[in-house]
Amino acid sequence: MAQQNLVNERTIMSQLLKITTLLHGLLLFFIPAPGQTGPPQKTHFRLSLAALQSTESFRWSIAGNEQGTGPNILSELRFAALKRTGFRVEGRYRLNRYLDLSAAAGRQYGYSGGVTDVDYAADNRSRPTSYLRLQSKKNPTSCYRFQLHYRIAHTRSVSVSAGGGYAISKARYRMQDRSPASVKGLYDAQWQGPEFCLEGWVQLMQSWRLLAGLGGRYNKYKAQADWIYRSDFSHPLSFVHQAKGWGMNGSLGLNYQLTTRFGLHLGGSMQQWETGPGSDLLFMANGQITPTRMNESVKTQLCIDLGGVFDFW
Repeated sequence: MAQQNLVNERTIMSQLLKITTLLHGLLLFFIPAPGQTGPPQKTHFRLSLAALQSTESFRWSIAGNEQGTGPNILSELRFAALKRTGFRVEGRYRLNRYLDLSAAAGRQYGYSGGVTDVDYAADNRSRPTSYLRLQSKKNPTSCYRFQLHYRIAHTRSVSVSAGGGYAISKARYRMQDRSPASVKGLYDAQWQGPEFCLEGWVQLMQSWRLLAGLGGRYNKYKAQADWIYRSDFSHPLSFVHQAKGWGMNGSLGLNYQLTTRFGLHLGGSMQQWETGPGSDLLFMANGQITPTRMNESVKTQLCIDLGGVFDFW
């Protein structure tokens, strides 16, 4: 089942990347030759407000020691079907004909999901010694992004730009029984690091515009947990995870311009982030600190957004 879920995640990501790559190929096909670019654009500010709905799967595992053995998977957490709703605010300022500066912030609130916590005594997820199936609700997330964009080409019918910046994403994962008050554990994760992007749009009709974006990021991952149901662990800090990894983002969208200053946006996006091996520090109630290897942390999120776009000239 675990291998099947991993295959499904990678298949979905592969399909999205193929679609966005194809759309960018179409955008590049329409890039005009030198000397045929459009007229200089007026400096202006664009504000986007959107409501979000997302679903996420998230997992991590640790080994029995620092060498990654004894066993190779000692404990594994899998959060599935985490549903959240929230909002995003983004501002974009045109510095000149070629450069844009953007900043975005978002917040989501979890209302549904499940989690399994399994411990093993032998390699490759064999000889399970404990198994917990719990609910996972009230899992808030927040994200912040700052980017600089360079306009590669811009005409009345197509625009392509490349950019880079820095992003921080935070999430809390909660383990609980049916009662919201019966919290078994809390896991606070943070992904942060530099990112790059390629984005563009094609004018379909007078008021309709198709948008696509593809990006990647280098992540520094850090998480800390309070494993409340384990009396032999220290509280409120039971263990800390640290690792490094990469992530990919893809998006598709459609804009409808109602007036010269206001439009509507409907879009979808996907995130696929994962780390390599890292460190796990376990803090025991008796004061002992035990280091082990963190095998990986993997996050896959699908999101749809609906909102308004306001132009200020």
